[in-house]
Amino acid sequence: MNIEQLSYIVEVAKVKSLAEASRTLNISQSALSQAITKLEAELSLKLFHRNRTGATPTKEGIFIVERAQEALHAIYQVKEEARNQLNNSNDLLRISVIPGLTSPIVDTYLSLKRGGSTLKIEVNERASFEIVDDVRTNKIDIGFIAINKSNIDSITDLHFNPIIRGKILAYVSKQSPLANTEVTTPELLRQQTFVIYKDEYVENFITNFQRLYGPIDIFFKTTNLDVIYKAVIELGAVTIGHDISTKFNVNHPPDQIIAIDMEDSIDTSFRFGWITKNDNILSKEANRYIDEVNRVLK
Repeated sequence: MNIEQLSYIVEVAKVKSLAEASRTLNISQSALSQAITKLEAELSLKLFHRNRTGATPTKEGIFIVERAQEALHAIYQVKEEARNQLNNSNDLLRISVIPGLTSPIVDTYLSLKRGGSTLKIEVNERASFEIVDDVRTNKIDIGFIAINKSNIDSITDLHFNPIIRGKILAYVSKQSPLANTEVTTPELLRQQTFVIYKDEYVENFITNFQRLYGPIDIFFKTTNLDVIYKAVIELGAVTIGHDISTKFNVNHPPDQIIAIDMEDSIDTSFRFGWITKNDNILSKEANRYIDEVNRVLK
C-alpha cells in the first residue's frame, strides 16, 4: 500500500468513474485499474463495483476510502508542518509588488517586527507580468499583481487570491486644462503629451487607446515613478496608472496631482491580489504578515 493508491481510491470514489479519475490524476485508465486491483488483492477486499457506467464503492470500500482520506489528510499535515519548520528555520519571504505598494508592505513589516516577529523579507517593485514569471521560476515566494478580465486565463496554472478591485486612471497636474474635469474623453486625452510607466497593462491600455482613437504624443517611458511625477508637475504631461499604486505611494504628491476617470470606451477595471504557486505553503509567520498587509490594503 502506498500514498498513490490511497489517492487513487479517494478520487475514484469521489467521481465514481475510472475514466474521469484517470484524467484528473494524469495517469492511464489501465494503470489506475491495475493499481486498484493490486490494492484490493493486498487487502483481500473488493473496494469498487466496476461496470461500463462507472465505479461505486462497495460497503467495505466506503470504510476503506474514509480511512484513506484520513490518512492522506494526516500525511498532508505532516508535510505542511515540515514545510513550516523549514520556513521558520530561515523565515525569509521573497516578495514582489506592483509599483507604489512598497510603503504599506514595509510599514506593516516594521510593525510586526516591533511586535517580535522573526520573519525576514525581501521586497522588489516589478510589473505584473514580470512578477508572474518570477513566481513560476521560483525567484520569489509571493507577488502582488494587477490583472484584468482579458488576461486572467494566463495565470490558471497559479493560485491567485484577489484582495481588492480598482481601475486605471489618468493623472494630471493641478495646472492642467484637464484638472477641472471629473471624467475625461478620448478626444481631450489625444491632445495631451504622455509619460508612461513601463507596465504591461498600462502599455496595453495605450495600445488599445491608439487603435481606437489614433496616435498620441508619448514623451517617454520609464519605470521611475519620481521622474514621471516630475514630468506631470513641471511639464504638464499626463500619465496613466493603477489607482491602488498612487493611493499608497508616499512619494506621490497628492496636493499637486489629480486623478481623473476616463470614459468606459475601454475596460479599465482590474483585480489586485496575491499570486503564488499552487503547491507553495507559506510559514505561519508569513501568512500572519500577509493577512496584516491585506487589512491595510482593504
